[in-house]
Amino acid sequence: MQFISFRSAGQMTMPDHACTGRTKHYCVIPGPGTSSTYTWWIDGNVIPGFNTSEFIYTWNSSKTYLLEVQERSADGCHGPKLSGQVFVNPQPEIQISASDSVIHDGESVTFSVQNPAGLIWGKWVYSLIVEPEPGIIGNTINGTYTIPTDLIETLYNNDTTAHKLDYRFIPRIVTDDGVQACEGKEVKITLWVHPGFRYMEDFLEIPDAFSPNRDGINDTWNIKGIHLNLSSVITIYNRWGQMIWQSERGYPVPWDGTSRGKELPVDSYHYVIDLHNGLKPIAGDVTIVK
Repeated sequence: MQFISFRSAGQMTMPDHACTGRTKHYCVIPGPGTSSTYTWWIDGNVIPGFNTSEFIYTWNSSKTYLLEVQERSADGCHGPKLSGQVFVNPQPEIQISASDSVIHDGESVTFSVQNPAGLIWGKWVYSLIVEPEPGIIGNTINGTYTIPTDLIETLYNNDTTAHKLDYRFIPRIVTDDGVQACEGKEVKITLWVHPGFRYMEDFLEIPDAFSPNRDGINDTWNIKGIHLNLSSVITIYNRWGQMIWQSERGYPVPWDGTSRGKELPVDSYHYVIDLHNGLKPIAGDVTIVK
């Protein structure tokens, strides 16, 4: 008799390789008799309910097993006991943690990748599938990794609104020949990337006065660095709290000291710069001088 293990892509002789939760199909090629019965053992224990040349079993624990089978002919004669080892790995798992779930344009995030279980056979790998929304660049491309190396991503949002990326980590076990044998549960991490800098005020130079007297010098309230955030909106209020002017997103046209087309008098005015980055708006006072 020949003791074989069926696989989805054909069959192989023993030993066999499996992962926990995997149901495998084993078979012996019987002799010329057609009325034989068979006894199957796992680690010396008879498995009841199986008396044919085929054996189907689900391996639920990770270890090395001894699988045995013996044929008994119709006249009661026993054939040789055949045996083979079954090496059962734990299901491949992957543990992922991210340093942040929300970042801003140009910032980095680190994914910590760990494989918590040892293997009896084969190699642990994981596939990474990255699915960015339009407007996001800088992300790692899809690939397969053979060691649990931390992944560091520096990402950029070229749009004016926040967009997300899905990182899908799929653990697998492959044979020494690189053939995939087991696939574990996918772990998905969602990361949001906001436009502009998180601490935009560190990049801004906000004048506390300007002189809109049409002499070509300092006629508008120019804020250096504001162009780095295309989502920013600036609102101007008078001393009584009435809104007198508001910019378009990104501050494309600097304030010229007017309200509804009319020149405003010399005075101090309150401003609010909303960067739309999830943080508190920047507020202060600017004075019109002439």
